[in-house]
Amino acid sequence: MTTDEAVVLRETLSAHRSMLLGAMHGNDRLDIERAFAAHAGLTRILAHWDEYTARQQRAVVATVEYVVKSDDDEHDLVSADGFADDLARVRALQEQLGYL
Repeated sequence: MTTDEAVVLRETLSAHRSMLLGAMHGNDRLDIERAFAAHAGLTRILAHWDEYTARQQRAVVATVEYVVKSDDDEHDLVSADGFADDLARVRALQEQLGYL
């Protein structure tokens, strides 16, 4: 994996943030605080992309994919706790990478 992949992951998160901002207008139950906390954690992780092993990079990719997927363990856009599972995944990744 290359730095270019980190760019793609950042762009993916940016597009997801834009979608969430749009979803906020019609959804007062959106779990936006945890969503943005998950994004912030991933942004910090991506800042060190080149320092990770290939295995760690795959874990980062998998976590980004999980966070941007709305219909995961807890549907992100329907439940008031929709991003609790996503934030838990980010925190688990942070722990795995030595951030916690």
